[in-house]
Amino acid sequence: MENRDNPKHAMNDDIFSLFGAPPAPVRPVEIARHVNALTITPPPPPQPLEAGNSSITCFLSCTDLHLPSVHTTAQTMLRGAMSVLGGASTPKNSKPPECMIQVDVKNAHRAPLVAVESLTTEKLRSRNPAFTVGIHFANDPSFIPPDSVVCFQVIMTEDSGSQGKKPVATAELAWLHLTQNYEHGASVVYLPLHCPYTDAGVLTIRFARTAPMRHPLLATQNQVVLGYAFPNANPSLLPTLVTEEMAEVGTSVQLPLVFLRQCRRELEGAYHLWRVRYNNAKKRLKHFADADEAMQSGCDVFRVSVLQARHLQPMKSMRKVPSKPLLSPKSFKKPGDGKAMDGGGGGGGFESVGVHPFAVVLFNETPAPHANINSTPWQVVGKTNTEYECTAPTWATNAQMSQCPHGAPSTDFFVSTHLHTKVEKRTQFVWYRPSRRQELSGAIQIDVCSENETDGHQPPVALGSVTLSLEELRPLFVPDAAAVVAHAVAFRSANWFPLKSKHGDVVGEVQCEMEVRLTSAAFTFESERETHFQKTAKADETPLFRLATQAMDRALRDTMHTPSDDDTYSIQFLHAHVKELGGYVKELDAMIRKAEARATSKTWFKGSTDKKKRDIQAMATNLHVSYLRKFNWPPSNSPRPSLQPPPPPHKRSSQADLLGLHGDAKLAGVDTNDNNPAVATYATVTCGAPTAHAIPDEGLMELEDKLVKTHKEISLMANGMKNLYHGRVMVEGGNVLVERPLLVPVTDDDSGLTTHGTDEDDDVNSAIALESKSGGRKVTHTAKKDKKGMFFPKLSRQSSDTHLLTLGQLRERFESTKYQYYFRKSVCVSQSVTALVTTFLAMLELHEDDPSTLSQWSQIGFVIGWESLISSQGKEWRMLSDAWVAIKCLERFSFQLDHTISEIVLEERSVDHEGYVCIHFSWDYCTYMYVHRYIIRIPTKQDMHLGLIAVTPVVFTQGINEMQSLANMVGSSGVELQSTINNASFKSLQMYHAKYLKTSNVESDSTAAHLLLDPLMAVVQSENAAAKNTRILLEASDVVRRLRGGRVTYCKSGKDRTAMSVTLEQARLLFKRVSGVNPLHLLGATEQLNIGAEELHAANIMREFGIRIEIANKNVGRYKYSFNAIQRKMLPDIYRPPMSTIQDIVTSVTARDS
Repeated sequence: MENRDNPKHAMNDDIFSLFGAPPAPVRPVEIARHVNALTITPPPPPQPLEAGNSSITCFLSCTDLHLPSVHTTAQTMLRGAMSVLGGASTPKNSKPPECMIQVDVKNAHRAPLVAVESLTTEKLRSRNPAFTVGIHFANDPSFIPPDSVVCFQVIMTEDSGSQGKKPVATAELAWLHLTQNYEHGASVVYLPLHCPYTDAGVLTIRFARTAPMRHPLLATQNQVVLGYAFPNANPSLLPTLVTEEMAEVGTSVQLPLVFLRQCRRELEGAYHLWRVRYNNAKKRLKHFADADEAMQSGCDVFRVSVLQARHLQPMKSMRKVPSKPLLSPKSFKKPGDGKAMDGGGGGGGFESVGVHPFAVVLFNETPAPHANINSTPWQVVGKTNTEYECTAPTWATNAQMSQCPHGAPSTDFFVSTHLHTKVEKRTQFVWYRPSRRQELSGAIQIDVCSENETDGHQPPVALGSVTLSLEELRPLFVPDAAAVVAHAVAFRSANWFPLKSKHGDVVGEVQCEMEVRLTSAAFTFESERETHFQKTAKADETPLFRLATQAMDRALRDTMHTPSDDDTYSIQFLHAHVKELGGYVKELDAMIRKAEARATSKTWFKGSTDKKKRDIQAMATNLHVSYLRKFNWPPSNSPRPSLQPPPPPHKRSSQADLLGLHGDAKLAGVDTNDNNPAVATYATVTCGAPTAHAIPDEGLMELEDKLVKTHKEISLMANGMKNLYHGRVMVEGGNVLVERPLLVPVTDDDSGLTTHGTDEDDDVNSAIALESKSGGRKVTHTAKKDKKGMFFPKLSRQSSDTHLLTLGQLRERFESTKYQYYFRKSVCVSQSVTALVTTFLAMLELHEDDPSTLSQWSQIGFVIGWESLISSQGKEWRMLSDAWVAIKCLERFSFQLDHTISEIVLEERSVDHEGYVCIHFSWDYCTYMYVHRYIIRIPTKQDMHLGLIAVTPVVFTQGINEMQSLANMVGSSGVELQSTINNASFKSLQMYHAKYLKTSNVESDSTAAHLLLDPLMAVVQSENAAAKNTRILLEASDVVRRLRGGRVTYCKSGKDRTAMSVTLEQARLLFKRVSGVNPLHLLGATEQLNIGAEELHAANIMREFGIRIEIANKNVGRYKYSFNAIQRKMLPDIYRPPMSTIQDIVTSVTARDS
């Protein structure tokens, strides 16, 4: 047996210097299967655990075990050969053995308990190991019976012969005895080890009395607490007792619910305004889904069907007459799909009659009854097809189109673009006109003509016409029982009418069906301007329409003007735009319902595999609040919890004084629970990137660029065409178009012309329960869905030929992009504001008893530092674009602590108490508006009198994965974006730091405070585009914590790269006071900080056994990070996970969570 005082022993072997020596030397004893442990002090009177402590944490170490070295097969053969050759000394392996301890809870018969998992320490090379990773027992009687036994096995993990991976020492302890020792306040329990090598081995079980973090403000669940005892560099000091905690937070669903409701109110106001514009446009252009909608909108309905004719006179008995100007050949459009037909005038014995009839319907409306019909021009309603070689045609049958004399038969019906006529049931011409209080004047005329035999585009031959006076029909009107409006009247008729020539001769008969329905509703337009001001929440004025860059935002502000009734937009755009806005509102409704359901069921966690689900895309991915907490060990000579107050700040460990600015600064988050006070607590919020994974369009920065570019084009074109009308359809109150009658063909797909009101819009109406300005009109659902190539084409968003766009089209593109930007930003900001509130509440819990910190926040605001690890290449470039804008938008939020409320409230108000701010100028007026800001009201138990707390968000980004390596090699534009974000954030931090120096928390001559930003400034200004400048992240995190700000770390999913960064930062917090160095002595600003071996070892321990691997398992069901060996090699050294925690290449590809 070796002497443990041998100076050659490693530091970990000298366990007595860490945990204290046992009482008297332990003699070799034979122990039973289950023994009573030897405690360091007699048990005191029972002190039961608090209700909140549901686990027992302890740390294991071995003393006087002196594990033998493991010899490889080659070493064994060499030793035997040297012994045969002459008894030469056998070489000794100086490498200590690798071992671990496995802990199992078994029943009285030594059978494992199914409900209790086997626990292990980390693997450690030492002959007398002291393990860092704590053992956590769930103190739950329902899982562990009182007669259970805790079995400890020391296992040598290196595979070599019979010794490999087999227990070399064992110990047992009754579960009841373990719990009694813990409950009675014992600090250390010693157990003799059964070992074939020695009888002097001792297993030391040291309890760590660390209660979880209390959360008076932040609702948490599924909390995980893990403990570590990191060896101290000084063997005379105890290990550093640390716990790592993480929990899901209620703000994951609470904030999206509050924020999305606000966004819905704002977007609903925009939808209502554009719905009014669309309804007005439909009224002006007479584009209605059906007759019922037209009558509800104040329009009368006219329906005429020209079915057939008979007894038409042959052409030889007629003489050609010039056609009317309205029937000019230029008024007819040749069908695009016309084909040359067989037969040019009949053959094979066919006798030509020379009549090729078609009918034209015309409409005339006089300004007053009994006025001369010809006092106003006739308007073309439409034209039927041509039936060839026929004196008794039945139109729409195309019975003898092969007899077309010129080979290009006219087989389609044509409608007028002036009256916006449409064709229903193949033969009915339908048009609408504004109601005149059920007055009728004018006439309907039907002309029957014969198509020119030589060319269908030449003037036709007029056969005859019939004119029906509307005034004479008025007495025949009866109440319209089928009307959806009250007091409507209608006239319906189906008769044969004689056709008369110009000279009054009867030349045949024509059969017509006619229907006229007169509404009682008034034909009026809704005022867009009044509609805008009636809405309290206006999307155009929301803080979400503030761009990330101030210069770009000012350019955008110029376009945010009060809606005018003279604004012009095409009906095609209005249809698509209203439909799109309605889709946004419905999608927000779906997100709100989903958030409500998850809030009710307390399903707070959104895993990385769910980030592309549209109904929960507004929730932050993988959001957790985590804490690193440092504790003092309970005194060994006092088994009871200490009742003494914690030592003053200047006597505590200097590792906890992270601020490092003055001697009497308070430590971050000193907890005072009755078990063991926390010396220091550091909070970090982690999540996935605040981006819209489920919306695959352009990112927010791309949309901002598009908005500003379109605005510039609008300005240039408006200045050059100020007095020119750009030819688009007027929405309301615009110029009256003098349109030359134009007939366009009606194809089979043109049934879509009857669906301008679309049932999709009505679904949206019912979904958002908007009240109709027209008295709750009902739109029938007979409309069909739009098809590709129909009257309303899909709105184009990415036309590169901007020089061909008109001014109206540019304005339409701007409006469409604006709301696309708003909706995407709503999704992204919902995630970023959730992380913001979570961080603020976590920091408020830590500093609720720290007046200096609360005073600082009240005076200069709360700074929140975001650390971004996503790359600037590929899909993650768009994520970075979204994240930057969403985080920058947090400047528009402020906190207000309110003891009179019980839930978080979001409201929009002005924060400019001096008056109004002029934000928009025009040629003849100036519009004034409040400067809007979102106020987040936080419930507290007492009034803290802090007023509004502003928010200063900063983002420092640096990609660290293989895609960033590719971006650096190819010189991607995303690298420039990284630099732009880092520089902009540093300027914001400089402004906050300048305010910080003026607060009472910092002495005026404090050199450390004034030089606080120097290391960060050095690395930001010298950022190398060809390297991974991870030093920026380290320096920025230190600065934010010294400024008493909150910390958020994110990557794509918030579990892999985030885990590497958070564990590295926690290790640095434990082992270093200040990371920055004098920038004047930097060898290279882009060089990494010198991360010590003990820091990297601590980080790797937490990566392999800590809460980060638990989060990975929660997301993907495996205790593995989503790195393979190649990806791991591309990471910077300090961000590489242990090899045991990565996946193989096949699994990393086939089982990806993104």
